[in-house]
This record gives sequence, structure tokens and C-alpha cells, in this order.
Amino acid sequence: MTSLLSTFALAADEENTAQPAYVELTPDFIVNYTTASNRLKYIKSSITLQTDVSHEAIIQDNMPLIRDALVMFLSSRTDEQVSGAQAREKTREEAAVAVNAAMKAETNQEPVKSVLFASFLTQ
Repeated sequence: MTSLLSTFALAADEENTAQPAYVELTPDFIVNYTTASNRLKYIKSSITLQTDVSHEAIIQDNMPLIRDALVMFLSSRTDEQVSGAQAREKTREEAAVAVNAAMKAETNQEPVKSVLFASFLTQ
């Protein structure tokens, strides 16, 4: 009976770690980026990070690092990298890689499954 309960508890723990969690980053991001003609433009974006329940706390605990990684990443974008749906999808994927790289260096974990844009405006 104990073995059955242990197996059930282990399965429940695995299920909890697989449950998605979403961490909304507030306030919105507003960053400058430079065009090929050195004209200053900006990106305004509302971002949510997708993770799992077991990593939600580490994301909250490292929010300044995550926000910095996203500001640095977004400000390095070019017009071509932020214009159009395909370019924005690639930016979204690369943003997750940038955040996970920063988190890996600091915590030795890569907790972000995806970066989600609720809004993404350029001007």
C-alpha cells in the first residue's frame, strides 16, 4: 500500500511541475532601437513569460535580471527583426533564448518555455 501511495505522490508531483504558469511582466517595456539610417525608433511591448509551476518562484525572484535581459535584447533589434508577423515570431523565440541564457548564467536553470507578446508596437 505504501508503494502505491508513493507512486501516486510521485505522479502528482510530476503533474504539478508540468502545469503551465504565466508570469506577466509589468510595467510594459518601452525600449529604443536604431534603424539602418541611425534613426531612433521605439518598441512598446506587453510581455508574459510561460513557464511551469515549479519555476514560477525563480522567475519572480530574478525579475530584475529578466527585465534587463529583455531590455538589452529588444534594444538590439533592427527594423527587419521587428517588422511583420514572421519577424516578430522569430523575435519572440530569440527573446526566450536571451532570457534563459541570463538565467542560466545566474541560477544554472532555464525556466522560460516561451515569451508571449500581448502587444508589440513599433514606431
